[in-house]
Amino acid sequence: MYGRCLNLQSRYKDICSALIIDAKEDLKAAKILSDNHIYSKSIFHSQQAVEKSLKAVLALNAILITDDHVVSDKFNILFSKFNQIKEVAEEAKYLERQGSKTRYPLFHNPIKPIWIPSKEYKKQDAETALKKAGFVIDKIIAFLKDKYNIKC
Repeated sequence: MYGRCLNLQSRYKDICSALIIDAKEDLKAAKILSDNHIYSKSIFHSQQAVEKSLKAVLALNAILITDDHVVSDKFNILFSKFNQIKEVAEEAKYLERQGSKTRYPLFHNPIKPIWIPSKEYKKQDAETALKKAGFVIDKIIAFLKDKYNIKC
């Protein structure tokens, strides 16, 4: 039984590392997209970077989330003693709201014009999302190092 616990802990650490690697790639993609004036997709990748970084920390605590894209509340509850959790959770929540809006045109209300993400999001929106995502990922990486001695 003890060996199995070690294997699970090792597996959770591997999942955490994989998610952080992918989060960093999403952040790079967001920057490239923003630099090329593809703002809505940049914001989407900023949101994905944050989502994966939060899921990385949750995975270390045996909370594996694969089918939910809104994880800031779970993170906030679990890590409420983390000094900067409020800021991390607020920035993550902002990006969660934006992330869903970036994926598809909105046309469910027939009296409103169709909302097209690629036409509506602007440079400042993408820059804001990148800044927020960078902040969250930096704080998460520092947290992983301080609390779990994991270097990302």
